[in-house]
Amino acid sequence: MSSLWSLRWLWVYLLIGQFAISNVKTAWPTSDSTNIQLLGIFSNGLNMNDSTPGTLWSRAMFNAAMLLSQQYNITIDGQFIGSQLVASGGITMNALSSSCLLISTSNIVGIVGPTFSRETQVIAPFAAQLSIPVVSYSATDPGLSDRGAYPTFYRTVPSDTTAALTIAQLFMKFNWTSSIIIYQNDAYGSDGAK
Repeated sequence: MSSLWSLRWLWVYLLIGQFAISNVKTAWPTSDSTNIQLLGIFSNGLNMNDSTPGTLWSRAMFNAAMLLSQQYNITIDGQFIGSQLVASGGITMNALSSSCLLISTSNIVGIVGPTFSRETQVIAPFAAQLSIPVVSYSATDPGLSDRGAYPTFYRTVPSDTTAALTIAQLFMKFNWTSSIIIYQNDAYGSDGAK
């Protein structure tokens, strides 16, 4: 009997809660209503069906950071930070043309991405000319560490050089003398094999 009574109260509580929720309004600005924006460049789209798990996680972290900046009232010069998203499809020219369009029509103050080193090798010098920092979450090309060529580029993952040194240390620790290297036939794979 007491469980039935508890169930009734729970039902009443949920109904009242539903009515209260409809009256709640947020004060967060929409991402396109702010003057200062970050550009997120992701390889696969805004369509969830054609995205890889890594792309989904990266985009989810970007969106979470944007929500947290609004929730905690993080501002730049008193203005909330908005965002724009670009789906490059892993194609360098898509990333560049979309970036050019958004930078010319919005106040982009930073770029998160792109996914691939080959895209970053084009986007980073372009952004450097405009003094816009680029932070990539997955570009690992060692050449991107050259501060002369990429003065406003930063990354959140180590370069392939660091990975190669770690693998070499592993070989020395276990006294391994040979290995077989399988790599993809592009800049990423051949640079890693060197």
